[in-house]
Amino acid sequence: MESFRYETPIAEPLAKELFAFWEEIFGPEDPDIPIGVFLGEEAEHNRHTVLAERDADVLAGTCGIMTPRANPEFAGIGEVATRPDYRGQGIAGRLCGQALDEFTANGGEAVFLGTENPDAARIYHRLGWRKIANSTDYVNVTTGDSPEEYLADYFRRPSPVNIVTGDASLRVPMIPLLLTPHDWQVLDGNLPTPMISTRYAEQNSCMGLCRKYYYLISPLSPREGGRERAQRDRRGMPAAEWFAAKTDDGRLVGIATAFIDADDVCHVDGFIHARFSDSYDALISAAIAWGTQQSAVRIATRLSVVDEEKRLQFEAIGFRAGTDDGTFTIGDRDVKAISMLL
Repeated sequence: MESFRYETPIAEPLAKELFAFWEEIFGPEDPDIPIGVFLGEEAEHNRHTVLAERDADVLAGTCGIMTPRANPEFAGIGEVATRPDYRGQGIAGRLCGQALDEFTANGGEAVFLGTENPDAARIYHRLGWRKIANSTDYVNVTTGDSPEEYLADYFRRPSPVNIVTGDASLRVPMIPLLLTPHDWQVLDGNLPTPMISTRYAEQNSCMGLCRKYYYLISPLSPREGGRERAQRDRRGMPAAEWFAAKTDDGRLVGIATAFIDADDVCHVDGFIHARFSDSYDALISAAIAWGTQQSAVRIATRLSVVDEEKRLQFEAIGFRAGTDDGTFTIGDRDVKAISMLL
């Protein structure tokens, strides 16, 4: 068995070989990280490495690790796969251990991954990963702190907040933010699948979390679902955008989204960590301003009736209650939603 290390951008034939291997292991569903990332589309924002073992010409196992260039304290692991006839030889453990060693040697603090496979979970636990409450995600904190201690400490430091347009640099930093239990129940109702706080529902995604935001800002296909909205190229303008609240020291503390539907109504929503709540108005205002620039006829939002504090935040900006607007599915129950208009 021989070890290989591939850092993106990689050649297209190799990328196609890897994706064919992962499809054989995981099935044909949309990958958490699309092939364009391996070809270098996000190289400006993220360092992405695939570790592999080969038996002559046979690809036996892989492990991918992504570290954001602006936030090297974090990493996300994915594409952990072993060819069925090579399982039981410790391939996944070796590759994940190698990825973890490299991350730690470079000063990394927390590396995240997700799995619903109990056999894989046992391997990760032996290597130091610990389960994050109310999720199928795990984190290996290199200092030995528990997930709860690390996440609380990471967001504890005060800092001024800046609002910027979302981009691929958020792919990994959004993981700790979205795995933190927030008081608001529905963090963002704009997404094809609403983002729910882990205080209220189990989070079953890790490296795939960014995909939910990418689906919002990319043209929809029937497989992707989502609410009806305008064509992306209608009037020559984009149909959706997203925004990030980032501290002066580079921590992602909030995300907001905006999209324009077929009736030219701009829907805005988003959330922010409670310790930085003073910046929520600025975050949502960025989404509102974007909708205004797109000549939206109205600005609207859709909230859970449980989130009274969030409703008060929107009312302070000038939103007023609209009509009853169906429900959000939270875990195994439906929660009434209300619409608000600016």
